[in-house]
Amino acid sequence: MRTTLDEWEILQAVVQLGGFAPAAKQLNRSQSTISYAIARLQDQLGIKLFEIKGRRAQLTELGRVLLADAEPHLAGFHQLEQRAESLASGGESEVRLSVDSIFPNDRLFAALAAFTARFPHVQPRLRQGTFLNADSEFSMHNVQLCITGLVSREFFAWPILVIRMMAVAACDHPLHQIKRELTRADMMQHTLVSIEGTASGSPKHQPRVPAQRVMPVRSIEAAIDAVRSGLCFGWLPMYRIRTELESGELMPLHLLAGVTREVRLQLVRKDVSSSSVEVNAIADLLGVNHDAEVI
Repeated sequence: MRTTLDEWEILQAVVQLGGFAPAAKQLNRSQSTISYAIARLQDQLGIKLFEIKGRRAQLTELGRVLLADAEPHLAGFHQLEQRAESLASGGESEVRLSVDSIFPNDRLFAALAAFTARFPHVQPRLRQGTFLNADSEFSMHNVQLCITGLVSREFFAWPILVIRMMAVAACDHPLHQIKRELTRADMMQHTLVSIEGTASGSPKHQPRVPAQRVMPVRSIEAAIDAVRSGLCFGWLPMYRIRTELESGELMPLHLLAGVTREVRLQLVRKDVSSSSVEVNAIADLLGVNHDAEVI
């Protein structure tokens, strides 16, 4: 390679800081060293990178094009150096987590975005599913963190979120035509949407009466769509159906008891004693050090 990474970094500094002198100060180099590096870079490329306008040196059009092409590579190299430094000091190259799909996506991806901004050299590895079993996620998928409502006593778990579920049906569903409190017999005459587990191990599903007629689905989104269609009724996360409740498209069922249920999500760590800075950081962003919120 005829040019060096150092020369490209000097070019970038000169442009970003607005001159040779401030670049020299920032990089702790002499101004003659900066000038020599730029001159050598131009000679090696065979292209004029700067032109004098008034008292200032400005990038030529070809200089702008080449620097724009070089900057992603410079950023990638700096990230590689940070990653090497982190690994050398015992840090993580990636953080692996499994998250139950009922956990709000906006919170999940906001936490991952904040984590990536703080640790750009660490790659988050995400698995999502329903009724995740922490034991299986740790043993079969080697994740370090798991957000689930199913927790074994073998692991440390922190409550992070309480999700309210409401029994609802489409506004024109026959159950809304019954002008009294609904009984179990009434419910048994109609189909219940049932979210089935996608995690490995023994099958899991929402609570239901054994003889209840059900429509099995594999995701929260599918359950909402099924209930909106009028095909069935079911308990759905209230935070995901606020719009439908406000518009009247979905309506709460008039039950004697049990109109609402709660799903209590906990964050489980595979190994608390050896958790790294990165694992602790993402756990904090997901709510470990805060009171469990009810939504």
